[in-house]
Amino acid sequence: MLIRNQKKAFTLIELLVVVAIISILAAILFPVFARARENARRASCMSNMKQIGLAVIQYTQDYDEKYPVASTNVIYNFATTTTDSSPFQEMYPYMKSWQILNCPSATPGTSSLPSGNNSTNYLLNGVIFRINTSLSMAAISQPSGHILMSEYSQLFSYSVIRPYAVGAAYIYWIPTSLYSDLHFDGGNLLFADGHAKWRKQASICASDFGLLNNTVSTGPACGVTTYSAYANVDPQL
Repeated sequence: MLIRNQKKAFTLIELLVVVAIISILAAILFPVFARARENARRASCMSNMKQIGLAVIQYTQDYDEKYPVASTNVIYNFATTTTDSSPFQEMYPYMKSWQILNCPSATPGTSSLPSGNNSTNYLLNGVIFRINTSLSMAAISQPSGHILMSEYSQLFSYSVIRPYAVGAAYIYWIPTSLYSDLHFDGGNLLFADGHAKWRKQASICASDFGLLNNTVSTGPACGVTTYSAYANVDPQL
């Protein structure tokens, strides 16, 4: 008697169960993978900031312990301009790379798209990187508590000073549309002593930039959500 081997096929119910299990695993694992990827990008960005912080310190050691100067609050084509002064351009001999000015999580902006070396999403604190005035390191009483640089979510072909002086006060010092919401509702910050750390956007205060809130401010001293908020320079800075 001839016995034939018969292959048993999956039933429709079994196939549906397998598909359901795969779907559940994907729903669980994909967010984990996405978070792990963003954590890696955040770490890369923080490494960039630490390298920039080291470049700042090296620059000040060679220039009488004074910070680089900006000629205006927005420096277009900052890597190649010969008419405007950009702190990034002045620090380039110490950075040795333009690529560290780009956070992997940032995306190209909708205007003034990054071009070649003219590409960054980092915002320099104008209380320290002043326009046409050089600030001494000795003027900062608490370097570990004052922000040198923060993040923006988009890359542009210009470097930006934020906040920057308008008369005796400073504008654009902490709107949520600009500062530190790039990584998990927060972002990396570079401080005057050269260290970098992640902070939630809502925890950043005027005093972190070396400012004091005043009566003309349109928001509280921390976590301001308005686009235009003024503050005075902290006399202890």
